[in-house]
Amino acid sequence: METTGAEAGKRETTIFCCIAGTPIKRWFCIVVLMLLFIALCVVVFAGEPEPPGCDLESGLPATLSLSQEQCKKIQQLADRFRNDSAAIRARIMEKRIELMKVSEDPKTDPHNINKIERELNELEHEFARRAQRTEAEQRRVLNPEQINKMRDAPYGYSPQGYGRRGYGR
Repeated sequence: METTGAEAGKRETTIFCCIAGTPIKRWFCIVVLMLLFIALCVVVFAGEPEPPGCDLESGLPATLSLSQEQCKKIQQLADRFRNDSAAIRARIMEKRIELMKVSEDPKTDPHNINKIERELNELEHEFARRAQRTEAEQRRVLNPEQINKMRDAPYGYSPQGYGRRGYGR
């Protein structure tokens, strides 16, 4: 039985589709979706990240009626604190991991655990001192009226960092 060219082409196409396991329309849709996903990723991740700025319309700057200069100065102090405290935060995390590993081991000497706990406490106290120093420097930027508003503001420092005070408690 002889086949014509059109039938042979159709037969090859059906063989390819059977080998691939999906019809051509599905392959086309998959390729188009992948291209759209890649295009979306390029658009989203290609831009330079914006430096954190002062949003004077919401949050603490709006509550305290901060000027642009005050907002910039407070942001600079916060950035400097974050950069200066990066090393101590890394050491705190290392000590916490080390303490967790040592305390899980039943053969560990209790004196070694106490030593690591003391080192961790010293690092955490140093971090807290730096945070308090930064907060005091930031308060110097504010005028007395803004400091009074700050006491009533729902924002402040907590053990988890700067954010809303008393939220969810």
